[in-house]
Amino acid sequence: MNFLDHVLLGVRDLKAAADRLHREWGLGTVPGGTPVPGVANVIVPLAPPVYLELVAATDPGASEAAERLAAFTAAGDRLFTWAMEPDGLDARAAGSGMVPVSGGGDTGRWRLLGEVEQGRPFFIEYDIARAGRIEGWRRAYDEAAHDCAPGRVTYLEVGGDESELRQWVGEVDVPLRMVGGEPRLAAAGIATARGEILLR
Repeated sequence: MNFLDHVLLGVRDLKAAADRLHREWGLGTVPGGTPVPGVANVIVPLAPPVYLELVAATDPGASEAAERLAAFTAAGDRLFTWAMEPDGLDARAAGSGMVPVSGGGDTGRWRLLGEVEQGRPFFIEYDIARAGRIEGWRRAYDEAAHDCAPGRVTYLEVGGDESELRQWVGEVDVPLRMVGGEPRLAAAGIATARGEILLR
């Protein structure tokens, strides 16, 4: 089973986006860092250890990832992609013929499999096991001081070819709703004490 790790929301201005999420839905945030050169983030802790990551390009010329994100958010804030934590990243890498990429920054160390792009999700593995991260995410959840008690991600709406997507993602612990069209993350539902939030 692969587990949803986080959903990425591409934004033009981190503070403005965080303020909007709090004003409209009661979602709080905790400080992030610089996951890759030219990109900054802010974190919305959800049901531990899942989270919503707001990412903004602060210097599009600093990296290919920053340039790609800047182009993606030029028309406005919108969902960018999503990440899964697999049972075993090395086994999945061997099966796909791809090589994981190591990285990290202020937010910790990780290994990625697949590109961080709009077209399909990527896999991530941390230097701390999932069970070991839950306590830290509980503290982050409290620090965020949410007004709406957010819980799990209830579903993801995903575009593209279903057979290709299912072959890539395997079995995942969140319902996927296929909406056709171009490969993309079209929407995400988040359970809260105020009702379900719909992000697009």
